[in-house]
Amino acid sequence: MTFLERRYRRLLAQWYPAEHRTLHEEEMIAVLMAGAVPGQARPGVRDTFDLVRGGLAIRVRRGAGPHWREAVNVAALLAPVALLVTALARVVTYGALAWQGPFVEDELRQLVELVSYALPYGLVVWLAWRGRGGAAAACAWAYALVIAWMAAQPDLARSSTYYVMTDGVVLVGGTPAGFGDPAMSVLPPSLCGVMLLLAPSPGPGVLGSRRLLGWMGVTFGGSVVGAVISHPWGYPPMWALGMAAAAMALRSPVGRRALVVLLPMAGVYVGGLPGAGYVVNAATLGGLTAVVLGVTSWLVRAAGKGTGGTPTSPPGG
Repeated sequence: MTFLERRYRRLLAQWYPAEHRTLHEEEMIAVLMAGAVPGQARPGVRDTFDLVRGGLAIRVRRGAGPHWREAVNVAALLAPVALLVTALARVVTYGALAWQGPFVEDELRQLVELVSYALPYGLVVWLAWRGRGGAAAACAWAYALVIAWMAAQPDLARSSTYYVMTDGVVLVGGTPAGFGDPAMSVLPPSLCGVMLLLAPSPGPGVLGSRRLLGWMGVTFGGSVVGAVISHPWGYPPMWALGMAAAAMALRSPVGRRALVVLLPMAGVYVGGLPGAGYVVNAATLGGLTAVVLGVTSWLVRAAGKGTGGTPTSPPGG
């Protein structure tokens, strides 16, 4: 065995799975040695690069498997579900706050407006649940455009004492109960649209429709009970149940991958980086979204291609 052949075999051992080497190592070595120039002692840069790239591609395809496809499908549905439940919890919290004093006409109008902010997410969830990812994505993006248009014309949503800006954010007597920059308000439905477009077939998947409906009902019920006790407690039960669901998801390979896909949405929920401005947060979350969804989209495509065969020509040839 020549020094060059030993080098090639060492590269194959470092970068290729054992089962792949068992089937194809001799063939690959024969091709590589046939392409070597007389007197060559070390693998060339191009051959080394192609071998490393080929080995990594095989490992990624085998590591991706069906789990990433299922995770993207589930996450694409969970994102609008989370936004829908949050919007409904906002309605409950505001209703509990308004109920403490004299219930005036302006408060009733604001309550109806808050319900209207939740309805588009309900439509997106329904379409995604039925596997109509394209239609659900179109609805999510249309809602993002509506939010952007409303943010540019805030006077359309004002009243004498109470008014609503952008994505259902309530200001009572001019003091914000919660505030989001227009860019941050447009980001959640836009992100839902991208996830739904990337998902091969969005739906409950391994979660099952009954289990997901059960979690939605328990989460919303917890918000109602908390708001009835005291209006600031409308959100803590929802957050607690969300953390419990995340902890349970860590126990399954699909759940762990779904949590990775949902990282950008989690960033939107917590409001981005503490102390950063809206522009910085929007840019940061946009970059995180591009990286996470770009990588997961590539993994989904790689999982669908399989491992393929072994080329009979030299690497890079």
